[in-house]
Amino acid sequence: MLLTDRCNVACGHCWFSCGPDRTETMSQVTAEKVIDQSRGLGARWVSFTGGEPFLEPLLMLGLVRYASARGLYTEAVTNCGWAETPEAASETLRPLSIAGMTALNMSVDDFHQMHVPLDWVRNCFNAAKMLGLKPVFMVATRKGSRITAASLSALMGDPYIQVLGEPRKPNPSALAMETPFTPVGRGGDIINDAVVKPLEAATLRCESALVDIGVTPGGEVLPCCGPLGCREDAVLGNVRDESLEQILARAWRDDRFTRLRDGFQASGSYVSRCHACYRHFGEV
Repeated sequence: MLLTDRCNVACGHCWFSCGPDRTETMSQVTAEKVIDQSRGLGARWVSFTGGEPFLEPLLMLGLVRYASARGLYTEAVTNCGWAETPEAASETLRPLSIAGMTALNMSVDDFHQMHVPLDWVRNCFNAAKMLGLKPVFMVATRKGSRITAASLSALMGDPYIQVLGEPRKPNPSALAMETPFTPVGRGGDIINDAVVKPLEAATLRCESALVDIGVTPGGEVLPCCGPLGCREDAVLGNVRDESLEQILARAWRDDRFTRLRDGFQASGSYVSRCHACYRHFGEV
């Protein structure tokens, strides 16, 4: 759930081109409707993101409490731009922990750290651990990245950060995942930052399509949480006009999406499967 498209920074790689000049925020009524309908369809997790969801602290706190009371796990995605001190980090996260929040997903990479000091991310990370939240790091990598998932243990001062795909560490303190910078949205013109590589003709499948969905501040339903959601022709519908069940039932009958799940042929040079999907949606 993209609670707001407003953000305290305007990172160069942002798919949705969020920033301080954006103004749309999801209403509590829409958010609660999405939570209830998602739960009815079998959802187990709700992720609150943006923009920067911590710019809407009362809305997010209420929604964490609402979703937790209905048996859902909850996560917030943040750039930690509000965690100037250890005290500020603890004071901000403590009410969310009490309300039942499960995980805190922190964005840390070369793009974000042009705006947010690493010390603030450390403050956020340490507070999350202290309060019993599950810390997750998302790292967008580009050519010659200084910050990578592997570098986080040294940068955060914690040797127990588990990098996804690496040998399992005993009692990991956090999970770190890398995603490639994709030239979409605000970053659409900076292809030189992308690690583009040839993709041999292959059948590509996406099991996340129509399952790991997104909802924008205005209620538009997106087919996934990847760059495909930035294409206007990939929007599934709007929860202000129809139920989530109606929207998804129609999407599951749409060949454009079922082919993504069943597999499509792609060849050329791309950053990732998501990049190939974004470029060729509607053609597959």
